[in-house]
Amino acid sequence: MDPWNVENKSVLITGAAGNLGRVLAEILSHAGCKIVLQGRESKKTKLLELQQALPGESIVLTGDISNPSDITKIFNEIEKKYLPLDFLVNNAGLQGVIPFEQLDGEEWDSVFNVNIRSPHLCIKAYRELHLKNPSNLPSIVNIASIEGSIPALSHSHYAASKGGLIQYTKAAALELGGVGIRVNSVSPGLINSPGIDMDWPDGVERYINSSPLSRLVDPVEVANSVLFLLSPLSSGITGVDLRVDTGMGVVQGY
Repeated sequence: MDPWNVENKSVLITGAAGNLGRVLAEILSHAGCKIVLQGRESKKTKLLELQQALPGESIVLTGDISNPSDITKIFNEIEKKYLPLDFLVNNAGLQGVIPFEQLDGEEWDSVFNVNIRSPHLCIKAYRELHLKNPSNLPSIVNIASIEGSIPALSHSHYAASKGGLIQYTKAAALELGGVGIRVNSVSPGLINSPGIDMDWPDGVERYINSSPLSRLVDPVEVANSVLFLLSPLSSGITGVDLRVDTGMGVVQGY
């Protein structure tokens, strides 16, 4: 068996309309996966444009994954159209920049609902589909962040949610191993995206100056790491957080 072979495997990518979501869809589609593109209804035009650009089979399902009833609808549609669902990539996320003293409960809850509650609900729904329609190589990847280990200023809620997601990934790997489902996470560093050097020039400069590789993370590098964790090449790996951060994890903090 080709250890990289994911041809004709189906994968749900949440938050597919964003920069990383788009690259994930492109990389996995080129690898032969059938793609389920999820995003909010307001992002439908972007999702349809992405669908047209993909080389392989794909469908678009809209809904708000912070809403449990929308998650149920999305997985009901998948059950009708794309079984078995081989892979799940929990990519959707919120990252607000709010000073600590201004961070209120409402903002906290909105970030946690998307960044950690929604992945849990999606994984529960994925498990139920797998039990009814088993995949022979089921795999889940959660997109976390290096901020789950190293917080940044004005990101308290985001850092806490991603730290929780990393620990939840390990717990889910422990819980789901008995039914053969692997669960891992990928923690990107600062991803190079259109306009980031204009929107946050000081942050980009600090990251590049601190990174051992002296650059930002290319989203393709993150997507390739996700492909590795989904593929048979990583068949013995579960409960692992893979950092893709151009070496920031080894930078001295003193």
